[in-house]
Amino acid sequence: MAVYLLLGDDEERKARGVDKIRKGRTVEAYDAADSSPEAVVSACNSYSLFGEGSVVLVRNLDAWNAAQKAKIVDYLGDPSPEADLVLLGKKLGAREKLLAAAKKIGEVHSFEQPTGKALARWAVGYAKKAELKLPEDVAAELVLRCSDDKTRVSREVEKLALYADGEATMGDVEALCPPDLQSNIFQFVDALGAGKGGRALTLLEALLGTGEPPLRIVHMIRRQFRLLARAKALFEDGAPRSEVASALKVPPFVARKLEEGAGRMGEEELEQALALVSDLERGLKGGSDLSDNLQVELTVLGMAR
Repeated sequence: MAVYLLLGDDEERKARGVDKIRKGRTVEAYDAADSSPEAVVSACNSYSLFGEGSVVLVRNLDAWNAAQKAKIVDYLGDPSPEADLVLLGKKLGAREKLLAAAKKIGEVHSFEQPTGKALARWAVGYAKKAELKLPEDVAAELVLRCSDDKTRVSREVEKLALYADGEATMGDVEALCPPDLQSNIFQFVDALGAGKGGRALTLLEALLGTGEPPLRIVHMIRRQFRLLARAKALFEDGAPRSEVASALKVPPFVARKLEEGAGRMGEEELEQALALVSDLERGLKGGSDLSDNLQVELTVLGMAR
């Protein structure tokens, strides 16, 4: 019997950790958002017919409240010798009983995902293992297109290794790794903040080309400007990046990008941008006779000015 508690936001490393623990055995998986701790305990106490011990995996541990986690703590007081229990979550408080119980009888590991330049360096190393040369500037573009999602970066590197002839180029990334919507939103708002109207319009065309309804894109742009405004106020009050990420309920890499964007835009600029987005939203809901795409483009030009 063994207990493993794997915490953090690096899903790729946690997945590798699970593969190492299971050693080819069948895994009985549960999602804490949909399953009770009683069901998990019952699975741990079930006898394996194959005599090799079962692996019971619980994802999204954070979905359980304190009372539900207490059921697992009780189980850890007298665990089944037949089962390995693997718990996956983002974070546990330093004083939580489950954390203390797991440390006492098992292993606790924390895997925090690298972001930005650190993730790009990781991608270069990961590509090398796949016998692919990935230049740093190409890796940086790949990371940007994947919105710092390490799991997706690893998948895209594997695609590039199959496609490229030994070395990945920027053209290969553009051909095989389309930017996700969130990445385009970040780049679009950054271009506006830097006063690059032409670049912003190019990115807007890419956003509209995703097939997303213009109104949904506008909602996401408005949310981004609101986050920028709130982040700017927090950073100016001296809040560290980790505190801003917690207050705004965003991942660390988003907090980093917000800090960069907030430094480029003044409070008045943010207020004007939000006002223009609100006017655009009203127009898209029937307040204008112009086409949706034309309304969006005119608003972008107004923001760029």
